[in-house]
Amino acid sequence: MSASSTSPLRLDSSLVEAAKRKGFINKRSAPKQIEYWAELGKAVEQVLDLNDAFAVIQGLKKLKVESVKSITVDPAAVFDSLEESRKGKKLTAKVTSAAVYFEASRRQPGLLDKVNTATGERQTGRFYNGEFVI
Repeated sequence: MSASSTSPLRLDSSLVEAAKRKGFINKRSAPKQIEYWAELGKAVEQVLDLNDAFAVIQGLKKLKVESVKSITVDPAAVFDSLEESRKGKKLTAKVTSAAVYFEASRRQPGLLDKVNTATGERQTGRFYNGEFVI
């Protein structure tokens, strides 16, 4: 969450009351509870489209949360390989000859841009289950 800066907003009184109740249980002030809900909504929006969200709210669909399975990587092996490439003067060629690279998206904060080094074409997306999804 961002630093404590305030912006006056008009909120529905029932939302504020719900935030007070839920915030009390979670030991948060009403504004902090509303901020928490907003952050949660931003995170969910990345993986759930609007139609599915409405279907969940209406009880027509349900969500299933699954752990992401990732492969275990030995950090020592990664750094050993990196050091070996550096010593063999292959690291520069590997880095500069990559067909694509990823960087933080300037147009959509929180997402990544996949940049094609040959054409400069950008695709905005995120990694999901180890794959770049647009």
